[in-house]
Amino acid sequence: MQKYLVALSGGADSVALLLWLLERDMVGAAAHCNFHLRGEESNRDEAFVRNLCQRRGVKLFVKAFDTISNVQASGESVEMVARRLRYEWFARLICQEQLAGVAVGHHCEDNAETLLLNLARGCGLLGLTGMQIESRKQGFLIYRPLLNWTKTQILSFLKEKEETYVTDSTNADTHYQRNLLRHEVIPRLSQINPCAAQSINLTAQRLTEAYALYRMGVEQASIQCELREEHLMGQTFQSAPWQRVMDSPWRDTLLYEWLSPYGFSNQQLPDVTKMGIGGYVETAEGIVTRSTDRLIFGPRPQALGQEVVMSLDEVRDGKQHTLICGKAHLTLELLQRSEVQSLKAARHVALIDADLLQGPLHVRTPHEGERFRPFGMKGTQLISDFLTNQHRSRIEKALALLLTDDVGPVWLAGERTDERMRITSNTKMVLRITLL
Repeated sequence: MQKYLVALSGGADSVALLLWLLERDMVGAAAHCNFHLRGEESNRDEAFVRNLCQRRGVKLFVKAFDTISNVQASGESVEMVARRLRYEWFARLICQEQLAGVAVGHHCEDNAETLLLNLARGCGLLGLTGMQIESRKQGFLIYRPLLNWTKTQILSFLKEKEETYVTDSTNADTHYQRNLLRHEVIPRLSQINPCAAQSINLTAQRLTEAYALYRMGVEQASIQCELREEHLMGQTFQSAPWQRVMDSPWRDTLLYEWLSPYGFSNQQLPDVTKMGIGGYVETAEGIVTRSTDRLIFGPRPQALGQEVVMSLDEVRDGKQHTLICGKAHLTLELLQRSEVQSLKAARHVALIDADLLQGPLHVRTPHEGERFRPFGMKGTQLISDFLTNQHRSRIEKALALLLTDDVGPVWLAGERTDERMRITSNTKMVLRITLL
């Protein structure tokens, strides 16, 4: 039998969850978060949970969080910070205790609130599916065995088991959106249908099935729009021909489905469709940008952090040497000039005169205002201007890598070598650098 970490606040829902799972021998441990947001009441809840677990023979983990400091540091709402801290800790405990996942006490009315909240904020079909009995978050399982229970059933179950619980005083505060739905909106809907919450819950289940069919259609439309993976500097993004996407009859639906996993909302779609070449829209989680003829999107790019330095002495004749630069890999080969049949190279390959290198190779991101002399040009150019003129997207600019020696630029990786490194009739040794 699988065992779970039980998220135990001490409220009626979590206490009923604990008892229900104990009857089935599915409790591995319980976890209680003290966010210190309600003064003495927070300490009361912790004391209640400790006593409950001691009486029931349940292994308990308790963690105190400095929630307010985290809110001030992150700029997120109290609710968002508390949720993030809670699930980060749960993930560590699940791994530590080798449990199947975390069990939470969400019930029928909670699911109805979720669907209505998503509907009010504006959401895609996925938002209307509400919560699922089993789902995954950050790689671990979230189990909601009471999802089809009503609050009345939960309270009856606790009365039958003769078990007490604590009540969070903030649950009555209708300044919180969920509480407003719980105490004012759903009771009004119940005047139309006494089983409004159960009906909304059933609708969410039906929409879950519809969503599976809908996703099949989205995947087929994505194929028609030629959506593909784009690998840039070792990182993976998605891309599709700009005009094909803009001309698609499902444009806004596809954009929402593609971008919402990266934190984009429906309200941002007009900004995406109006982007010019080089334009971009970003969130805390992702970015979407436009190159000459493609839409490119994905997680926020992780540029190279620390500069990588390597002596050419480490590269031996005829042997490849690999240099790891963040998520990008560079292979270096030292060749005799006679071994190089053609000086024409693809964008991701550089051929330079090895004897012209001064000091070690440095790999880093370009500095603001930094210039180089692109191969074939007489004068220098700002690297940022060069990339703009090449119609590179915001993502490509953010991921740009520059190889330099003690004198200056050697190669703007994947773009152009510096004229200074040109191979001539006097060249004896060639350094071939390949960007993977």
